[in-house]
Amino acid sequence: MQTWADDHVITLAVCVCAAIVVVGILLIVAVGRLNNVPSWWQQVDKVRAQDEATIQQAEQLENAITTQLTMVRDTDNPQWSVAINPDQANAWLAVRLKETIITHQGEDAWPGEIEQVRIGIENDQLIIGVRTVSASGSVIVWAKLRLTIDVQGDLYVRVYSAHAGRTRLPVRVMGFVGSTRHSASVLRVGSGILELGDGRVAQLRALRVNNGRLELAMQTVVSD
Repeated sequence: MQTWADDHVITLAVCVCAAIVVVGILLIVAVGRLNNVPSWWQQVDKVRAQDEATIQQAEQLENAITTQLTMVRDTDNPQWSVAINPDQANAWLAVRLKETIITHQGEDAWPGEIEQVRIGIENDQLIIGVRTVSASGSVIVWAKLRLTIDVQGDLYVRVYSAHAGRTRLPVRVMGFVGSTRHSASVLRVGSGILELGDGRVAQLRALRVNNGRLELAMQTVVSD
């Protein structure tokens, strides 16, 4: 079965999930161990990585997007789109995120403190959070954000609010995340161009949260 861990297909989900990990890791440094669970997390924290239904849903999403990525496209109409709902995304995050990050980035790329990653959608705004654990307890660090693409095709995360448990944090804590050419609330994730390994690339053209789903517009073209 073809999966997103194939050497020649680094999927869009890895880019998006990299944003999750970046936001989570560096907010952990800035906060104490606050144990309150936010209401949005309670609503989405129903997937279990060991459940057969969750595994099946994760594999279906992965295979569907891999098929779209590798499909031969009409050169006159190279654009295509995909929509992902939170249930699908959270199944994939529970089952496949850690393995995929380690496969592409190495064993050290996954922080041991991160236990779970979840996303939610509220009023057409994307929410991304991580549950971190330590000897002193656990904390859910999360942010309301928007994913954007600049004119060079690079993917950015704009953070609108940051939280630990139910406690709001100043967005300026994102200054921990190294330098960007924007403000501390804007983090560069990476390129929105995916090398497919066969002389083609899949380019991320647009993305938005709409009607409770993350919608992405792509195009597959021959690389220059």
